[in-house]
Amino acid sequence: MAVGFSSLTQPTNLGFCSGVMSANFWKAPAYEVPIDKAVRVELLKLHNRDIISENGWPESFWNYVQDRKLLDGEEAQHVIQLFQKLSPGEPARCHMPPWELAFYDETELLFTTTLCFECSNAYVYTVHGKDLHAFDVSEPHAEELLAFLKQEFSLI
Repeated sequence: MAVGFSSLTQPTNLGFCSGVMSANFWKAPAYEVPIDKAVRVELLKLHNRDIISENGWPESFWNYVQDRKLLDGEEAQHVIQLFQKLSPGEPARCHMPPWELAFYDETELLFTTTLCFECSNAYVYTVHGKDLHAFDVSEPHAEELLAFLKQEFSLI
C-alpha cells in the first residue's frame, strides 16, 4: 500500500543493527546492512543519475530526488524481499542510477541504495559510509525489481 511521503521527511535519528542477507551478499567490512529490520521502503526517482557522495548522508540525498513514493505492508515486503534476494554479479563502470531505495524500520531510516541496471551496481549508503555491490541484472529477482520500478516511475 502506497502512502504519502510527507510523514517521512529527512530522518534525524539513525539507528543500525546487525542483519544478514542471502549469502552475506550485502555484508560489508564495517557494518552489515540491516535489511532484516526494514518494514517500509521509499522508492525514489533521481533526476541526474549521478553517483551521490556519502558526505552529508542522508540529507544530501534529498537534493537528487525528483519523485518519491512510500510503500508499506505487503508491497514494501515484496520490494524488500526482491532486494534481499539479488544475486552477486559482474560490475561495469557507468553507474547512472535512475532509482534509489530508502529502507526504514518502524521509525528510522536504516540505509539507502542507488540502483543502476545498466552497470549492475548498487551503492549502499549508511552512516558508516558508502559501499559498492554488483548484482546480476539477468536473474529473476533483479528483473522483477526492475519491472516494478519501471511500473512505479517511468523514465521518460
